Amino acid sequence: MKITIVVGGRWHAFDLARELQQAGHLHRLITNYPRWFVKRWGIPNDNVVSLPLTFWVVKAIYKLGGESLMMRCQWHVHRWFARRAVKHLEGSELIHGWSQWSEPSLAWAKQRGIPTVLERSSAHILEQSRLLNEEHRRLGLKWAATHPRIEDMELREYELCSQVAVPSLFVKRSFLERGWPAKRLFRNALGVDLSRFKATEQAPRPPEVSGLRVIYAGSLSVRKGIPDLLEGFRQANLANGTLTLVGGETPELEGLLKQQNHQVRCLGHLPQAELVEHYAAAHCFVMASIEEGMAMVQMQALACGLPLICTTNTGGEDLLRLQGSGSVQRDHDVEEFPAGYLVPIHRPDAISWCLQALAQTSSLWEQKREAALDLARSELSWSAYGKRAIANYQALLEDKG
Repeated sequence: MKITIVVGGRWHAFDLARELQQAGHLHRLITNYPRWFVKRWGIPNDNVVSLPLTFWVVKAIYKLGGESLMMRCQWHVHRWFARRAVKHLEGSELIHGWSQWSEPSLAWAKQRGIPTVLERSSAHILEQSRLLNEEHRRLGLKWAATHPRIEDMELREYELCSQVAVPSLFVKRSFLERGWPAKRLFRNALGVDLSRFKATEQAPRPPEVSGLRVIYAGSLSVRKGIPDLLEGFRQANLANGTLTLVGGETPELEGLLKQQNHQVRCLGHLPQAELVEHYAAAHCFVMASIEEGMAMVQMQALACGLPLICTTNTGGEDLLRLQGSGSVQRDHDVEEFPAGYLVPIHRPDAISWCLQALAQTSSLWEQKREAALDLARSELSWSAYGKRAIANYQALLEDKG
């Protein structure tokens, strides 16, 4: 097969490109990243089309005006890249494009009867906008809305593509609830670099001895449910417990973070190597997001042996269900799995219940730690992700035939 990937940014497209290259199926990777950066994934220059102007423009926009300026300029940046990417598609047998960057490429392919996959890493764009707008209003904050032209463009992409690829049940449901046909959805859970993210030989001391060490990694933002995480940790009232937040602070939550006591530590951005060290010292990972297609930090944490506590809107449900659909309903609408817990959004009480359960019974934490490691070893490699994607491409091309 000759598969071309069209992506503005990096996301997990480079990992997919690497797997396609190793299997002999990558025709081109069209990206706005420079070629020297893409080399880290082992993709030859001959297979990379680099359109780096928007890469540097985006960096300049963020430096000059941050997220708010980027939201105003977003439409122009995406359109510029998308129009130029379409010039490099010749010879492709299937196009896999990232949403908001691929409309001209999808139209080009449709005119020629070439199958296309549109990657949507978050909820249906209208559902995403609804959730984020409501959450900011709930907290008395103003949301920097997605540019209306971006929304319109993505809705057109949905209609142009043969299929939408989604990473999680949460994203799949957001399409189904808006009348999208299930046969035009392909769900494929993402992977993790198991050579980099893995448990250390020496496990941390049990939580009953050291106090429960809770960790989160990602932006400290409204979208990530940080207010609910902080409140859940406060309600748990853990003796000697700590909550470590790894990631950049956002202006919207700056005041809330300053109010926290000594049990909450904000470490800012950290390199991946240092992140592994902090995972190794923790007992569990919490992801309280309001809207998230599939947070890759969840796979990283599981691979390091951390039981996962996540909301239904993070993609973590898919990971927990990989060991089988069996689960147990607990108090506070908590659903328990071998490797962790699933909780509703806006439920600090449910997060608190999970933290207390892990803190009070070391044997429970040890069981879930082993289940997390087993899950990562068997299901969460990028190789497994790539094989599922390749099988899906083959099916699409057979249907065309």
